[in-house]
Amino acid sequence: MIQKTVLVLIAFVLAYGLYVFPFAALWALFHGIAIFDPQSLLLGVPAFVCLWLYLRTGTTNRPLKAFVYYGMGIGFIALWVVGLALVAQALAGFESGAVAAVASTAIFVLSAVSLINARTITRRQLVVNSAKISQPVRFAFISDVHIGSHAPQHLAKICDHLITMDVDAVLIGGDLFDSSDFTLDDLKALKRIKQDIFFITGNHEGYVKGHQLMLDQFDGLGITVLDNSAQDFAGINIIGIADSQPVADKVAAIDSLRQPDTFNLALVHQPSSWSPARDMVDLMLCGHTHNGQIFPFNFLVRLQFAQTYGRYGVPGAQLYVSSGAGCWGPGMRLGSRNEIIHLEILPS
Repeated sequence: MIQKTVLVLIAFVLAYGLYVFPFAALWALFHGIAIFDPQSLLLGVPAFVCLWLYLRTGTTNRPLKAFVYYGMGIGFIALWVVGLALVAQALAGFESGAVAAVASTAIFVLSAVSLINARTITRRQLVVNSAKISQPVRFAFISDVHIGSHAPQHLAKICDHLITMDVDAVLIGGDLFDSSDFTLDDLKALKRIKQDIFFITGNHEGYVKGHQLMLDQFDGLGITVLDNSAQDFAGINIIGIADSQPVADKVAAIDSLRQPDTFNLALVHQPSSWSPARDMVDLMLCGHTHNGQIFPFNFLVRLQFAQTYGRYGVPGAQLYVSSGAGCWGPGMRLGSRNEIIHLEILPS
């Protein structure tokens, strides 16, 4: 009972802080009144109900999902912009109406930029050299597509890129889907990919009711699920690790699946396994962090993960953490980009 009460209180604070307070504070600044009005807490109730209803029931109501997701994204931007505005006013004594006007403009511009940015896809080149292979092998690596948060058209846009890339196979590092309104038909764009597709589950697949029944049908879509298994591909030992297990079990699975004197490439959704497993693989590919997705959330992500985005390690033991090819929740990115990795593993 206590745990549930605490959870409800946290959810209410989150709903009020993101959906109500920034805009109530702007209203107060414009009108020169007290920043916090206890009556504004009442406005947090419907926001809390919508947030709780969507996150706890698995409802597929689209208007409700749009309110929860985009309210969350715009509210997060508004919260830190208003916070900075209030600090600036307190320190410099600016006129409150002018502060409110500047903050409102900043929120609008930053929200618009983040919405546009989330609809673009960047290709990044990653080259790895190794004496363990005799011929070049090329992969496209994507993670965190988040069909559900995104419409299937976003996956189609990703596939528009993939079909033009000179690669031997496609690697998908988890969180391909994340919502109860997801269906296998949402993945039909992947049928345009002629190369082999290797996939591991992320944390979000596990949140979807009946996800295992869907995964059991991936083979019919030409997708090989590599959860806790390995596949030899052109002299590369591709190790796939399921996300729904403790870090120690992930590391143990990597250790049991690696091949000596072979280039070991591990697909692991979260980068938390990197430090204990770095000496077991030549290359680990991860996602999950989204590089924070919306600034300044990236600073909070760094509190949980030592490696949040980009390339780490040394030759023979390298990690690449992708920012992902899509967004969780709001289709918004600020200070990060959707990306597809063009990986080339070349003989040294």
